[in-house]
Amino acid sequence: MKKVRLRYAPSPTGFLHIGNTRTALMNYLFAKHYKGDFIVRIEDTDFDRNVDGAIESQFDNMDWLGIIADESFLKPNPNYGEYMQSRKLERYIEIANQLIEKNYAYKCFCTKEELEESRQTQLDQNILAPKYDRKCWNDRENLKDCNKEYNVRFKVPDNKEFKINDIIRGEVIFSSKDIGDFVILKSNGVATYNFAVVVDDKDMEISHVLRGEEHISNTPRQLMIYEVMNWESPIFGHLTLIVDENKKKLSKRSGNEMFFISEYRRQGYLPEAIFNFVSLLGWSPKEERELFSKKELVNIFDDNRFSKSPSMFDFVKLKWINSQWIKKMSDEDYLKFIINFIDNNRFDISKVSRDWLYNVLMLYKKEVEFGIQINDHLNLFFEDNKDVRLDILSSIDNWKDVVIAFKDRIETLNTFDEISIKSIITSLGKELDIKGMNLYMPIRVSSTLSEHGPELAKVINLFGKEKVINNIKYILDM
Repeated sequence: MKKVRLRYAPSPTGFLHIGNTRTALMNYLFAKHYKGDFIVRIEDTDFDRNVDGAIESQFDNMDWLGIIADESFLKPNPNYGEYMQSRKLERYIEIANQLIEKNYAYKCFCTKEELEESRQTQLDQNILAPKYDRKCWNDRENLKDCNKEYNVRFKVPDNKEFKINDIIRGEVIFSSKDIGDFVILKSNGVATYNFAVVVDDKDMEISHVLRGEEHISNTPRQLMIYEVMNWESPIFGHLTLIVDENKKKLSKRSGNEMFFISEYRRQGYLPEAIFNFVSLLGWSPKEERELFSKKELVNIFDDNRFSKSPSMFDFVKLKWINSQWIKKMSDEDYLKFIINFIDNNRFDISKVSRDWLYNVLMLYKKEVEFGIQINDHLNLFFEDNKDVRLDILSSIDNWKDVVIAFKDRIETLNTFDEISIKSIITSLGKELDIKGMNLYMPIRVSSTLSEHGPELAKVINLFGKEKVINNIKYILDM
């Protein structure tokens, strides 16, 4: 078996998103499982659509996720040529000329207007899928000395079947009768996708092509080129769609900012969690669990376990997976991570001690699902909730008696710490013969001005004696 080599080939027309992350990650897992190479190749010949910074963003976000290329234009292997299509235009012209010499391709001098006229004529004749009419092939002898601009078209063989044994879909058969002669080299000397990708994969000795299902219609055109060049084609696999909760294709056109990996980084998702979650989009392990490290995924990867059905992007599941990875962090790593997501415009952490802040942040290690969510909790400690309502207490008989008794105990407490506070609450419950919500809710609302929060004794301790007593007085005076 020849060495396994897979590639991820983005175009710098946009930034790394969920869809192409899944493609990159599956190629990475496949290659690493079989001790092969993972290559990143840049398809950058759509010059008008290339976006500044897109290439840098692709590599930066892949590195963050841990999808590290063995080869790229940053780490080239000279045995495999260039890793950017814009640097190998001469190579495409060379192969295109070989195809012309062997009559597998020809020069097409038709203008856009002529092509549109031919297309419209076919539509008028009720031909639903118009194809190039081979005008320049049929007249090629007379056009030999033509000095007009031309494209190079591949001559599609007549009535021929092409087959692949798709890793995911099994045998797929294509008929050449459905495909017209297609352009492989444009008049500006730039190769088209279906031509360049074949040359690139051949030059780089790519063994497997794993890509999205939108590329399956490109496969027969590529197979034709492999055949006439007498090159061995790679093994193909076409990943199923990723769909949203409405069963529609997940797409950047939907306007969802959470489509892009950079947004997950900004909001405080962990790379381990994104790697873990995306690996389960269209692929499943044998084990019935959902949390896997990168190393585990490489080890258990099985190319027989790709799904044939669309995979749903379950945002709830992603948040759960991320929360589990946050819980796995050491306390030190968690604090280093979470402190970066505090909104300093809302919470002035310069006015509090680092130890106190760390204790507050630790209260939410098991609760936060992603980084910036910490800001939904910190207002409990940094903002006085003077709009607190007492409705929740109205159903509790003698709630004021509980609050007054708790206040009296707190005021006389010499050592104000979590253990002492917890002891007071426990003894108060026994003395007043109350428990559960009837005990804890009056104390929580009056002490913290909130009906929700982490473990009560911990919160009261972090509030401090003076603030707790002032809050209780405020509630009793309402």
